[in-house]
Amino acid sequence: MNTINTFTSFTTSNCYVVQPDPQIDICYVIDLPPDVEPAIEYIKDRNLSVGGYLLTHGHYDHALGAPKVDGNIYLNMDDEFLARNPQEQLSQFTNEELLIEEYKGPLLNIETFDNEVIKVYKNPGHTKGSISYEFVEIGVVFTGDFVFSQGIGRTDLFSGSYEEMKDSVNNVFLSFDKGLEVFPGHGDSDTVSNILNYNDYLKEFIDD
Repeated sequence: MNTINTFTSFTTSNCYVVQPDPQIDICYVIDLPPDVEPAIEYIKDRNLSVGGYLLTHGHYDHALGAPKVDGNIYLNMDDEFLARNPQEQLSQFTNEELLIEEYKGPLLNIETFDNEVIKVYKNPGHTKGSISYEFVEIGVVFTGDFVFSQGIGRTDLFSGSYEEMKDSVNNVFLSFDKGLEVFPGHGDSDTVSNILNYNDYLKEFIDD
């Protein structure tokens, strides 16, 4: 048995606390939304140790909680600028000048994350630095805003690319085992098989 707990932010983004082995008090946190406190409390209440805070990409609704946690935060460094500069993203969405400080804390390159439990996939398209995390032994993958149950990440934002998304779908998502359960950055989980069958947005990116 494994434990995956989902904490959904007011921004609709999901934060996941994953304890791959319930006999071992080590967990991993996928994404850090602005209101990450419930996840932090969950970890403290159960006396868990965090093996790493893993960002799927640098957008504010997945990274703005970074200053609130104590531990190693990993990401693809192609998204470091996004993770450190949320004010520019928020201003784009609200059309207002928002005063949010640049994040100046440590951010570690995901390529230095030495872990046998988790497999890391680079899947640019939504952002240049978008990545997914597969927990091989428990058959799950966390895709951030790469692929959702009924949709796919936008490619029209800063560092997004339609061509890179198309390449990622065909060379990364299609390589996933069909039985994997996908836990996306927004919305509910589903299997790779179901997503391939029913996600019409995804089908548009698949090569004939």
